[in-house]
Amino acid sequence: MLLVAVADTHLYHDELRVPAGDVFVHAGDLLRAGTLDELRRATEWLTSLPHRHKVLVAGNHDRCFELQHAEAIRLLPGNIHYLQDEGVLIGGLRFWGSPWQPAYNGWAFNLERGRKLRSQWARIPTNTDILVTHGPPLGFGDRSPVQGRHGCGDLAARVSEIRP
Repeated sequence: MLLVAVADTHLYHDELRVPAGDVFVHAGDLLRAGTLDELRRATEWLTSLPHRHKVLVAGNHDRCFELQHAEAIRLLPGNIHYLQDEGVLIGGLRFWGSPWQPAYNGWAFNLERGRKLRSQWARIPTNTDILVTHGPPLGFGDRSPVQGRHGCGDLAARVSEIRP
């Protein structure tokens, strides 16, 4: 199975060359302001991709999934699996997705570090094969020129525990 994964596309879809594959994974920040109108545009792009399955996790810019959840979900066609603290089985692989991240700038899907985030990460099943989160675990793809490392230590601990 060939997975193609992206994140932080922020509606710049026309500028991307997306390779072919079996499963397309978008790990959040599909949108800019996070409106339903933006989601309609992004959904047109997603449905144009040739991948049989598409997995989507919201990011901190994808506010409509947090504030207008039911309406946002209704805009997604059946072959887009939106994962918000849930999983899907595709081709024998167990995907789990979660949009939460350590609180940052008042954006969507923010939780305080510590107990609140730990309780979200505890929901990740131990038999997860592929974990998709918008916010990274501490020490993995989390380096910022402004903040240094900003990933979540509790997510890193859970990843170490379940080893997806």
